Amino acid sequence: MADMHQSTPTATRDRIKNRILSERRGVQKHIILAAYLNDEPLMGNTKLQMIMFLLSDAVEEVKDDCGYDADMHGPYSEIVNYELNDLAEMGVLRCVRNKIETTSLGQDIAEELLKRERREIVDLLSKYKAFLNDLTVNEALAYICSAYPSMASAPVKIDELKPDMENCIMSLVKKQKISAQRAAELLHISHRHALKKMSERGIKVFE
Repeated sequence: MADMHQSTPTATRDRIKNRILSERRGVQKHIILAAYLNDEPLMGNTKLQMIMFLLSDAVEEVKDDCGYDADMHGPYSEIVNYELNDLAEMGVLRCVRNKIETTSLGQDIAEELLKRERREIVDLLSKYKAFLNDLTVNEALAYICSAYPSMASAPVKIDELKPDMENCIMSLVKKQKISAQRAAELLHISHRHALKKMSERGIKVFE
């Protein structure tokens, strides 16, 4: 199916592209890259919020731009949500069936951003997307809320997740997303105890 945004007049496409590229804050740029990188769509708004939260935790200027709070589904930024909707309305991103992907206009902008954006930020976005994108929402939430307890202060979803927290963390080890040592840290148990639990589950351990 043809991308309906390919029919956007060239002058309008250029205006949108120049507006985004000249923007001082990087939130929209980072969202576009998160959707574009690794040759796969971004699997939903919750994953986007988590990726941008991890980036904001690693890069101080991003933290200042985003402003994250704890939500029932983990870290949440009103700014990120607003910018995502704005990009969709401009035809830069397409959000369908819990997938966020770049349109032809978005791809054009993303390719230009790759030439301009700091390598550190591009690499972090790629890394966080690769880590989170194929996890279930509960697996991703278990990791974020274990690694960043301040993001687990909104009780409803977290309380529902607690009985399954160990299963989710063990699943991350099985998928080779985290090491046995990291799993022990997230579960607040000894390394030996974690190894015993993994052995009982038949999980191959890597360090």
